[in-house]
Amino acid sequence: MPQFPSTSAPPALDFQQVRKTYPGQPQPALHDLTLRVPRGSRMGIIGRSGAGKSTLVRLISGLDHADSGVLFARGEAVHGPQLRAHQARTGLVFQQFNLLAQRTALQNVALPLELRGVPRARRDALAREQLRLVGLEALADRYPAQLSGGQKQRVGIARALVTGPDLLLADEATSALDPETSASILSLLLDIQQERDLTLVIVTHQMEVVRAVTTHVAVLDRGTIVETGETGTVLRAPQHPVTRALLGAHRPQVPLADHETLRHLTLPDLNPDTLAALGRSGARLVQAQAHPQGVDVWLAVSAHLPLHLPGSAPLAVGA
Repeated sequence: MPQFPSTSAPPALDFQQVRKTYPGQPQPALHDLTLRVPRGSRMGIIGRSGAGKSTLVRLISGLDHADSGVLFARGEAVHGPQLRAHQARTGLVFQQFNLLAQRTALQNVALPLELRGVPRARRDALAREQLRLVGLEALADRYPAQLSGGQKQRVGIARALVTGPDLLLADEATSALDPETSASILSLLLDIQQERDLTLVIVTHQMEVVRAVTTHVAVLDRGTIVETGETGTVLRAPQHPVTRALLGAHRPQVPLADHETLRHLTLPDLNPDTLAALGRSGARLVQAQAHPQGVDVWLAVSAHLPLHLPGSAPLAVGA
């Protein structure tokens, strides 16, 4: 079961009516964006291409600033002198790894410390510690060309952690990897977040990534947040059409009777009571996939009948 952070602590991030427009662009990349990321949470930010995810990453990481509105980090507004402190406490994991080809894995991990003037012996010791954490201590002297995609991303994670951040931002960190490698990277991020009590923000277009590791999710569309909440709640009962479309993007191709439609749900489990209730409702289980939030299921159901599941009100039918 996911562990939820205490609500008494100030949020790790708090966007208040943030707006960002780039020169030459007719529409703002972010428009009146309001979002709170609880400290210690695993927040997934999902949206289709062009939703504003890249701009949001730049604002969270401190690489860019908003035109209006305020971003608070750990209860303090991020501007002026606070910007550098926020950057120092934020680790960033990139989609394409962003490793320097002429540097070894150890040297890549140590680079942020080198830029801060940390003595070589100290930065190498810290870099080796992070490589050990991600399971690559034996490959410290290899160059990026000698590493697999998953190994490169582990080096990138080690580099993001070497400065001791309390906020880890993963920007499409598994998009360039195959499914098996992606699963191992997500498992590693989950373990690190729990071990170090980090706030983890995962920006992605992959709903399966949100299901796998997050405690909270925010749906971004056309530069604004259209839905947010605890992951299990949002996945079980999405309220916004964009959320429902993202959840339904991978509909299974199965033959349906004239009276049937496909229904997509995230259930806590598929215990005998739930299976019996589905049967009584005339639902056919088409596809099921387990993940840390429960079980992701596709059902073929009667288009005119509600679903009755144990411990819940009747669920209206819809894709």
